[in-house]
Amino acid sequence: MLSHWNMLEGRMDELGKRSKVLVVVFLLFFFWVFENFRITAPITTVSSPKIRSTVTIVQISDLHGYSFGFNNNYLLRAIEKHQPDIVAVTGDLFNRGDNRGKARALNLIKKLSEKYPVYYVRGEHEGSSSVDDIGDAGATVLEYAKADVKVGETSLSIYGLPTTGYYSSADDVLEAIKVEDDNDYNILLAHIFYEGVFDNWKGDLILSGDTHGGGIRLPFIGPLKYNGITFPRLSYNGPIYDKGLFDLGDKYLYVSPGLGNYPLPLRLFNHPELTVIKLVSKT
Repeated sequence: MLSHWNMLEGRMDELGKRSKVLVVVFLLFFFWVFENFRITAPITTVSSPKIRSTVTIVQISDLHGYSFGFNNNYLLRAIEKHQPDIVAVTGDLFNRGDNRGKARALNLIKKLSEKYPVYYVRGEHEGSSSVDDIGDAGATVLEYAKADVKVGETSLSIYGLPTTGYYSSADDVLEAIKVEDDNDYNILLAHIFYEGVFDNWKGDLILSGDTHGGGIRLPFIGPLKYNGITFPRLSYNGPIYDKGLFDLGDKYLYVSPGLGNYPLPLRLFNHPELTVIKLVSKT
């Protein structure tokens, strides 16, 4: 009788241990979902005397074929909430070879283009062969090109610099995106911020991505990685353009931490971001 009781007690202990493991696994999974699929939408205000009526820009970057909700409905609702005048897509919508991710991304562009003007510049992951598909879905593809846009009383010029690898010289880059009218508010869409090159661009605002905000961010330490450097705030003396708004003196830079992940599906203290920028008049 005692041996049976001991066996039962042992089984209960084992079940208790398994239950604790399951609870821990569930909590870790919930935390992973919360960190990787809860979209934040910070609103950043940038002022300029060139802005005569307020312009709302929503920036999408580094989706990497992800879907937030069925058919990206969660993401679409988040965008609709801000009623953008312009949607700027700064590359890495999907990854080459990922046909399902590409289909999701193209469907997203199609739905957005039915409601808003969408301007797109490619990153390093889509590949040049997908540019026509994105244009067919309704986006204005900016390949070393400019689009003139009027929002209320504000005149915008939107330039696009695709990510095509290494450029032969900084002069070639600057010539390709040379500002034509300084009276317009000039915006550059470029997946990667080329430090030391874009410093000499004569526009007003650069929208970029690529960094994923470092992927993992630690309190008081910041990004785990930046430009291949581990814990850059502890070991790097130069500027760290990892995420958010930066004042470059004669213009602003916004680096979006993006929405998706690559290559690992992992973010920590660094939620997916839908970037909202309000351009307002500076009196």
